[in-house]
Amino acid sequence: MKRLARSFPGAYALRQCLREYVEGHKISKLGSKGFIYHEPNYIPVSYAGPMVITVHDLSHMRYPQFHPPERVSFLNRHLPAALQRADRILTDSHFVAQEIIDVFRTPAAKIVVTHLGADVASRSRSEWEEAATLQEFKLRRSGFVLSVATLEPRKNLERLIDAYAALPDALRRDYPLVLVGGSGWKNTALLSRLRELEARGEAIRTGYLPRDQVLDLYATAALFAYPSLYEGFGLPVLEALASGVPVLTSNISSLPEVSGGAALEVDPLSVDAIAEGLRALLDDAALRQRHASLGIERAKAFSWKHCAEQTLAVYRQLA
Repeated sequence: MKRLARSFPGAYALRQCLREYVEGHKISKLGSKGFIYHEPNYIPVSYAGPMVITVHDLSHMRYPQFHPPERVSFLNRHLPAALQRADRILTDSHFVAQEIIDVFRTPAAKIVVTHLGADVASRSRSEWEEAATLQEFKLRRSGFVLSVATLEPRKNLERLIDAYAALPDALRRDYPLVLVGGSGWKNTALLSRLRELEARGEAIRTGYLPRDQVLDLYATAALFAYPSLYEGFGLPVLEALASGVPVLTSNISSLPEVSGGAALEVDPLSVDAIAEGLRALLDDAALRQRHASLGIERAKAFSWKHCAEQTLAVYRQLA
């Protein structure tokens, strides 16, 4: 229903008008009292005081075909003014910060990078609980390839499926492909291709799962594959690294920044490159262990605590 509502002409503009009326009215008097307004989702409402906005990525500009036209039009119309009005702009990665500088000529001094974190290490799940999740989907520990992503074009799952299908029969039998995530959009061809693998018992589509079950699958996969075409950060990659699972990801956008060389990075536009990466990891236990160990160390460089401290420092600068 939410997706349908957003497809109507003028839906985003109407939503912003309602936000201006409801939220803007509530905070209108706070600006003169020194309160800082932080808009975590691109476009703020009108505000007379200090303002911070978060811009997660520019995918609506880089890949407009992957978004509803209304969203693209709305962001193209309102984001330039929001960037100009904001006193500080937070981004999830240096990659996005540089894109904003290049595209909008925004002064670098206005932008602060606040890398995201992963709370994987703090979880407490027993092997019995992990085993229950594996049993639900008829999986074995270290016996499947995992990908966690909404089933939509930007995640590049069609090429991942084609690459997986190109693997030798024995590898596909030993390591089924498990896709976790919501149904998404513009995925008719993807679902058709996926059903072919499902019919042969080589793929499992779980749909949306509770977070504990997702983390169970991270912890028990043979490898995690995330060849996305564009990310502003790539939180699933960080969560997989922190879980101690070897990761295959893209060598473009923000993903090398997150991976830091701990993942096996491939060209996401090449089915052959993705297939070669999958096969290299699945055929070589020592290589998998090396990338798993590198991933655990790399993930230590990111934390929600540090993200919060950086954000708080921005607030204090503007206070």
